[in-house]
Amino acid sequence: MVGRIVKGVKDFFDVYIEEENEYKGKIIACNSRGAFRKNSVRLKPLVGDITDIEINKNQRDINETWGVIKTIAERKNFLKRPPVANLDILFIVTSVKSPSPSYFFIDKLTVTAVENDITPVIIINKTDLSPDDDELYNIYSKTGFKTIKTSALSQDMSGVNEIKNEMRGKICAFAGASGAGKSSILNNLFGYLNLDTGALSDKIERGKHTTRTVELFKNNLGGYAADTPGFGVLDFETGNYIMKENLIFAFPDMIGYSTDCKYTKCTHIKEEGCKIIESVNDNKIAKTRHESYITIYDILKNQKFVKQQDRAGK
Repeated sequence: MVGRIVKGVKDFFDVYIEEENEYKGKIIACNSRGAFRKNSVRLKPLVGDITDIEINKNQRDINETWGVIKTIAERKNFLKRPPVANLDILFIVTSVKSPSPSYFFIDKLTVTAVENDITPVIIINKTDLSPDDDELYNIYSKTGFKTIKTSALSQDMSGVNEIKNEMRGKICAFAGASGAGKSSILNNLFGYLNLDTGALSDKIERGKHTTRTVELFKNNLGGYAADTPGFGVLDFETGNYIMKENLIFAFPDMIGYSTDCKYTKCTHIKEEGCKIIESVNDNKIAKTRHESYITIYDILKNQKFVKQQDRAGK
């Protein structure tokens, strides 16, 4: 029967049954049958995968049901860190202040999302702390990415309702810097999760080699939500890469100006006659966005990428 992996620890997985049968809506504990292969590459089941499982019933206890994962369906996308597949939307939570926003943090996540066919949505939280400060909103509402203002701790539900509208029927992940209010927003959206905001903030601050567990929560909007502390690292450094030549396509607010550059292979960093640089100087493109572009370009320029077949999720 068909289900979706909602949690995984080593070779053991919780699978939410989506198929219309007696088990629909239940979570079945499963283990993996062994190596799954595609094009000679070993695949490891990931949270978010759609799977076909075989049900086994404990003969000594008819109420105990478990299963074995037989197949993994074709993935829309996947990330190695955090290990999750088939995301539709990545909500990137930042705050107006306390803490101050990190433009580079936001931009590196939008790049990772765009390259992996995930829709980035920017959530600007804590607007109540500085109601007249629209700098963040003015920057990101012009990028082409959906941008939502909210205050998770206030009584204003307009932002929360906008987020819910984006989430309907989607598999969504939430990422945010420590203290930005990611967990408060999740609790506002789905109070039954009772996520510990302090504990989740601590997770984000841990070293990048610390093991992290991604878990999908079935919601009442026809989809799933995930809390993913592992988005604190540059994902394209761990395998979900983007070629430096294609980086400009992850900046939709800049790409329109690039066609008028003086040079066909312009890097848009320091070339004379670059229309993107001119547009930054004319305040048509936010300086912070261009600074992020340059920083990411330099990282990609020096990165030794894995072979293409290694991206299949082994």
